[in-house]
Amino acid sequence: MKAKTNARQKREAETLRRREAFAPKKETPGTVPPPAPPEPVRFVPETFPDRTPEEDTLEFLAYLDRHGVPAEKQDPPVRAGKPAGASGGMPELDLEAGMPLVSEALGRMRTGIQEMRVSRVKAVKLIHGYGSTGRGGKICPAVRRELADMKRRKLIADYIPGEDFGPLDAASRNLAEQNRNVSRDPDYGRMNHGITVVAL
Repeated sequence: MKAKTNARQKREAETLRRREAFAPKKETPGTVPPPAPPEPVRFVPETFPDRTPEEDTLEFLAYLDRHGVPAEKQDPPVRAGKPAGASGGMPELDLEAGMPLVSEALGRMRTGIQEMRVSRVKAVKLIHGYGSTGRGGKICPAVRRELADMKRRKLIADYIPGEDFGPLDAASRNLAEQNRNVSRDPDYGRMNHGITVVAL
């Protein structure tokens, strides 16, 4: 009988201990409550009516830098060339930087063209290299096949191979009339096989 009473008292004591462990603790004067867990960081862009989509993109990239996204985890920069108007020419997309595979170069091209369109750029110069061997030689025809398909699907207005890009080409002249940076570009009229100009 005594053993049953001891067992019951132990169970009651254990139950009481558990209730006290999970019950909210009352604050006594002079004690500091524990800090609340930090809320997850979320990117909420500020709304400025006069800010361009390109400025929003730059703000987001700065946000990634501030919140510890390692550089090796970020995609390589799409615009490896000079920005618009740096030397009187068009903005550039360097597709051959780092000797990428053809699939990687095409991915850079699609992403870059989309970014340029958001930034309201009208013409962009793709640098893909040219050669009979090596990756530069493979990227050039692949890029132009992809551009032909994008033109057919009306994702771009037109594209001009670098060897045709100049004052003797009607498409180049029309593009130069719409955008004065086109005729100021250093490759205008130089028959450069390693570039292609895309009209957006």
